Amino acid sequence: MRKIKNKILGSVILIVTLSLTAISILAYESFSSILEAQALKEDTIHLEQTNNQLNQLIDDVQKYAANMVNDELLLKFASKTEYPSVYDELSAYRDVVTQLTKFNVLRDYLQSSAIVRSDGRVFWSALYLDPYFEQLLLEDWFTDATANSVKSGFTAPHFIQDQGPKKVVTFFIRFDPEYGGMLLLNIDYSAFSDLFDYLSLSFDKVAWVGPRGSVMYNHGWADTTPPLPSAEEEGRLIVKQQDNAYQLTGRLDKTEWSVVTFTSKDRFYEWLGDIIKYWAVFVALCVALCFVMFLPIISSIVRPISQMSKAMKQVSMGNLQVSLTFRSNDELSVLGSGFQTMIGSLRRQMAEREEQERRNRKMSAELLFAQINPHFIYNTLNTVVYLARKGNREAIEEMVESFIGILQDAVHIGETGQYVAVEQEIELIDHYVRIQRYRYTERFRLEWETEEQAKPIRIPKSLIQPLVENAIFHGFAEKESQGLIRISVRLLGERIQIKVRDNGCGMATEIARAVEEGSLPSTRRPSGGMRRIGLRNIRERIDYLYGEAGRMTVQSREGQGTVITIELPASGPSD
Repeated sequence: MRKIKNKILGSVILIVTLSLTAISILAYESFSSILEAQALKEDTIHLEQTNNQLNQLIDDVQKYAANMVNDELLLKFASKTEYPSVYDELSAYRDVVTQLTKFNVLRDYLQSSAIVRSDGRVFWSALYLDPYFEQLLLEDWFTDATANSVKSGFTAPHFIQDQGPKKVVTFFIRFDPEYGGMLLLNIDYSAFSDLFDYLSLSFDKVAWVGPRGSVMYNHGWADTTPPLPSAEEEGRLIVKQQDNAYQLTGRLDKTEWSVVTFTSKDRFYEWLGDIIKYWAVFVALCVALCFVMFLPIISSIVRPISQMSKAMKQVSMGNLQVSLTFRSNDELSVLGSGFQTMIGSLRRQMAEREEQERRNRKMSAELLFAQINPHFIYNTLNTVVYLARKGNREAIEEMVESFIGILQDAVHIGETGQYVAVEQEIELIDHYVRIQRYRYTERFRLEWETEEQAKPIRIPKSLIQPLVENAIFHGFAEKESQGLIRISVRLLGERIQIKVRDNGCGMATEIARAVEEGSLPSTRRPSGGMRRIGLRNIRERIDYLYGEAGRMTVQSREGQGTVITIELPASGPSD
């Protein structure tokens, strides 16, 4: 049997290998030095352009701030600490806010501004009288920058709360000593980071380094600190070449800032330029030569490949009933057999996928029907009627709003799928608990311990609510004192932990173990609550969606309460 490699490998290896080797040696010798010099030149230009933009921004901020501190209204307000009345001081503050707003709108990069009066009080460009701003100036970003009593300068990037968290770089400038006080300009951090984001497209690593080596922007340096040039190395732009890379450091005017970039020589070869043209000619010649030499051989190979191509097109259009009929005495027969095997595998995978989709639809339907039942509607509306007779409008409004929230959650299950963010699950549980509190006054209370970073994490829908329902109807059913349900949600590395703890009547150890293992028979759902997704159902959903990556544990002792802990991957279920 003549193999394909016996037909073509000998001649192809000989011709193509010799051609590629010769051309590669010539190209490397001719263009490697050109590439390195051109790459270094281009990177130097990019860094200088960015430094010029940064220097222009810095210069504009300093000049603009200098104009502001000479404004008569701001000077007067910064120095005057006593007023005839609070109204007079507020009136003066409103005039200052108006003036600061006029200045702010003239510069897109200004997030906000503030005046630190000579007596230490802080007045923001928005009409806020909040001790938060005075406490803000006690943080390191401000105290470190102003420690040497310099007249003006920039702080390190930091966050302020101004209609939401804002990351800014603050420029401070002191009023003349005869007036006292200080002007603060909060510059949007993106005014700087956008320049560095654009610069990072040209370098492997980019860092914006402040005083004492503090890193204010980092792209690609990982946990290492960008090396800075020594004091003896002079110049605005310093180039350090290494064996396989080079580092450029640009120092910015009028600040202690530097921009450090790092480029490996691998990037040199992205500058193909003339080499692309050279290789295009070479490839064309090789193709022409191979076409003339191997046309008879290729013809004998193309026919079965053409049949396979047509069969693959049929498969791509959804027809999995195709078959190949060509006969060949080389490896193409193996390919044809493999193709047939692949089609069989695809058929089996499609069937398995359909079964999986069917199970998903079934689980979604079960989850939808588990949201709410007529008993819950009846009891809720009956409580509303009772409250209406008592004339308790506020309670009726609160209860109806919660009921509407539960209905909306049930209606939207098709839109959100089987997963919701933790904060949405919290909202649903709060609605449910608010309704139950009116039905079971002072019987229980709910406490949350939720980490902020855990709130956006998506978890299976209605995962926590059944645990709360079980605690209310089973944990406190025979308890005379007020019950407590404490729910904690937190991140543990790359996993999210949900813990529901109650101080109810608890259960025997063997029952808790059966619940955890899923061997406890299903029990009748309570008639007074939402349709229960029992603990067994929750465990099965976790097993189905997460496999071994999901875990549920149950700890309980009779008379001492129950703790149910669920741990899931924070990144979501595995496919």
